[in-house]
Amino acid sequence: MQEDFRKEFLPLASKPSWVITWLMNIFFGSVLLFMFIVLAVFPFLVSGNIKVFVVVAVLYYPVWVLGMYRLFRYVKKSKGISVTKIMVDDKGIHFYKKDESIDAILYNQLGPSLRSDDYEIYLTMKRKTWILTVGINRNETKVVFDGTDIGSTHYIKNGRALRARFIEGIVRFRPDLKIDPFVFKEFSIHPEKFTFDGKRYLKHVGEAAIIAGIIVLLSLGLMFLVVKV
Repeated sequence: MQEDFRKEFLPLASKPSWVITWLMNIFFGSVLLFMFIVLAVFPFLVSGNIKVFVVVAVLYYPVWVLGMYRLFRYVKKSKGISVTKIMVDDKGIHFYKKDESIDAILYNQLGPSLRSDDYEIYLTMKRKTWILTVGINRNETKVVFDGTDIGSTHYIKNGRALRARFIEGIVRFRPDLKIDPFVFKEFSIHPEKFTFDGKRYLKHVGEAAIIAGIIVLLSLGLMFLVVKV
């Protein structure tokens, strides 16, 4: 039976979206350039005269140079180990890197985590975004599929499909593991077909829109009361 499952479970590879990738690169590049310029001229902005400027410059620019050096080293290091391709197959999920190394999260590695007593597969919040999280050697491991983290060379347009296929693999090959039902709800994944659930997604968006609308109405009401008073 396990062999039949493996024959039916076809590999799925990531597909890059170069348009979004370039837009993201332009945006973040512009932000970094703006920050670089602002930090470079900071002593000029806070100095009222030449004496103050000299004192501020002597104290500030060595720190600024060291900070820029560390930043460029970090970016260079991240590019060296950046993810160029993601593959989900009957063994697990594989991250192919620019330096030709491969990181993998295998189904047979998965188990309980010290952070969750009820489920082995669950969600954690990172920068106001829910991230699929698994337990490996009782440690918490986050799995990113869309290429938006610092260790990716491009944005992945089929991240939803990769995530759904990985969860399907867990259900097929590790039925002993418990998956938090919130995973299927948040990512709009059909719990049996493992496809994008449009109805679930629209319901999810509708709930979020209602909550946002209530918050906006309350804010407008408070602003009206304040202005009236």
